Amino acid sequence: MDPEQARADRITRHHHPPVNDVSHRDINLLEAHPTDDFEWDEQETLTNYSASPEAILEADTNGEVAMDPIADGMASLAVSEKESGYLGVASGAALLRLLEPSKSKRRTQPSSSRTDHINHTQSPLTTQLDPNRHITDTMIDAYFRLYHVSYPIIHEATFRAQYAGVIPRPSGDCWLVLAYAIAAIGVYTTATNLDNLDMSLFAQARSILSFNFLEVGNLTLVQALTLISNYQQKRDKPNSGYNYLGLAVRMAMGLGLHKEFQGWNISPLNMEIRRRVWWSLCVFDVGATITFSRPSVWPYEGVEVSLPLNVDDKASFHIATTPIYTRVISKPLPSPDEMLRLDQELLEPWLRGVPQYFSDNATIPPKYSLAHAVMNWRYRNLRIIMYRPFVIRRALQARDRRLDDSPNNDRAFEKCLAEAKATITSISEFWERNEHNRLVSWYSLYFLFQAALIPCICLRNDPNSSNAADWREQVATTIRCIIALAPVNSSSPRCYQVIIDLCGRFLNGDVVPARVLMAHPQMQATTIPSYETDTAQPVTPGPIDESPQTQINSVFSMMWPNVPPWKLPTSSWVTMLGWSFSKVVQAVMEMEYGLAVETMY
Repeated sequence: MDPEQARADRITRHHHPPVNDVSHRDINLLEAHPTDDFEWDEQETLTNYSASPEAILEADTNGEVAMDPIADGMASLAVSEKESGYLGVASGAALLRLLEPSKSKRRTQPSSSRTDHINHTQSPLTTQLDPNRHITDTMIDAYFRLYHVSYPIIHEATFRAQYAGVIPRPSGDCWLVLAYAIAAIGVYTTATNLDNLDMSLFAQARSILSFNFLEVGNLTLVQALTLISNYQQKRDKPNSGYNYLGLAVRMAMGLGLHKEFQGWNISPLNMEIRRRVWWSLCVFDVGATITFSRPSVWPYEGVEVSLPLNVDDKASFHIATTPIYTRVISKPLPSPDEMLRLDQELLEPWLRGVPQYFSDNATIPPKYSLAHAVMNWRYRNLRIIMYRPFVIRRALQARDRRLDDSPNNDRAFEKCLAEAKATITSISEFWERNEHNRLVSWYSLYFLFQAALIPCICLRNDPNSSNAADWREQVATTIRCIIALAPVNSSSPRCYQVIIDLCGRFLNGDVVPARVLMAHPQMQATTIPSYETDTAQPVTPGPIDESPQTQINSVFSMMWPNVPPWKLPTSSWVTMLGWSFSKVVQAVMEMEYGLAVETMY
């Protein structure tokens, strides 16, 4: 059988796993309304950015930390469902809720206090739009030098000719939106500090958009909406970006970008651009789905469009691995045997198919180094997500000495730890050796934080393990890297504080304390709750005081919001942790009602 056909058959086999009545009932239990709601309002954050990260962390008179519940494009720091949008069980936020149950009710800034700033801190550059006046060649050069290498959604020569007036600019105001979006991304991604010039450029792009744009459809507008969606996510407006992306996907299908027709009189260049736009959309859509742990809506059936001629690695990765993600977020939770099998059947063949010049250990020209690194970090992150439940189970059961030591469970556990360690090492080395800018720092912090949560949960629950020294070193490496990222990433202080809150008591005295963050000029105005290691105190010898039951309690409200204890499903996390149904009832009663319930069954 043709290798490509064999791969397609494997993927098709896993797109629709069998669903029995029991699993249907379990899934239906997840549909109850949340404790608050999943509504969100991200309008004000457009005008509330500051060159100083003090807007990120702000200490009140009681020393508590006020967290912005919205500004989290990584979907890893938002522990409250209120105003963050739905973030599912495979998101980084879900694991953080598990590790920090007490933080799930963090004090958040009232919406009214934030909305007071709307329309007061930003003003248009001018009342008359003039891209040749606002947009410089340097901005366009920056976009194509860095961002375009990873996401070739625009044909550079064509756009430059349109910008210079050599050829007509298509689609009226749609082209203006695209031009300002390109300029904003160019400025943002190549910035080496926390300046916000890109926000003014994006404000111009957004000012042009109106409901009238919903009544037109053209390739230029699809390109603009796609770029805006990714820009919004990187600017910590994930739900806004998610909505723009949905518009782009629907418009793309309306334009038939998912089809290629025999005998169609279309130039090879235009066909290639259509392919690149479609598969770039695929990369963004599936990537956002995994980041936010939301159901996959990307269309696979009925799609008849070839991959781009020479840039197919990322798109083929998402095509091959989407069935894995779909299984991760489905009920009942997969067994280690199933995850290992999916890894072998879907992910490993993709890895073997990556061209040698782009393999993990290949020497890459500087121009392509970030694209190469992100591809590797992305597949490692997927493996972390795949095997993370088994790390959680072992960590929470470690003190009870009732570990599941089956061979496949051990393999799943070790794979997750290995990929987390490899990610931490890779990102730390990449940052030391390559250009420092916002685009690099965004991807570095996202994948680094996801990976670092693995040694964190292990160290918290089994600090006397023979692997504890290695876990401490991984956490220490993470902290050093986060500090290095701080001058160009305003989320670094929050990530730093989360890591310290989780593992500070287990770290050795040589771990860099919070004062080092203050050494960066951009960070001096930031109020960060300090962490100073007392070298006279030894590393805490015992595990975290919270019992496995207490740590898992915070997951219940997310997975089964407002479901009475007697209706809780017992076939997923409960079974995975080896709990009895009575223990589930006890946990939920304690969580919801503050009752100490004796074992009833």
